[in-house]
Amino acid sequence: MLTIQALIFEGKKITPTPADGVIKMETLFTHLTTEMVDKQTRARRFEINRSCRLHWVKYHIDENKKDNMLLFSVDEPEGLRTYLYDKDERYVIILEPLRKKAEYYLLTAYFLTGKDAQRDKILKKYKRKLNYIA
Repeated sequence: MLTIQALIFEGKKITPTPADGVIKMETLFTHLTTEMVDKQTRARRFEINRSCRLHWVKYHIDENKKDNMLLFSVDEPEGLRTYLYDKDERYVIILEPLRKKAEYYLLTAYFLTGKDAQRDKILKKYKRKLNYIA
């Protein structure tokens, strides 16, 4: 029998989907291994940098790395988002705090490349951070 250990961050369980009782692992896996190429059609394509770093999610959520990490929450138009940002590796994990439970939803994780890395997109979000971790 396979037992799956729950991911815990800041004392809160991380849920792979916001729908109660339904684990849409295919959706989560898609978000962790692909990138959106068309916002209108929501088309996605395989992204090697995300896929190669898939195992980094647990490492960072377990807070194994302490140096050069930014942990912060921001109130975005879509709602509250909590970011874990590894400055050395330019790796981002985005969690969404669930409202009805003391849990997080794992939105995505990715390696910052291209224009996002050049514009310091995450550091701009960090400047708007809340005074607490949501």
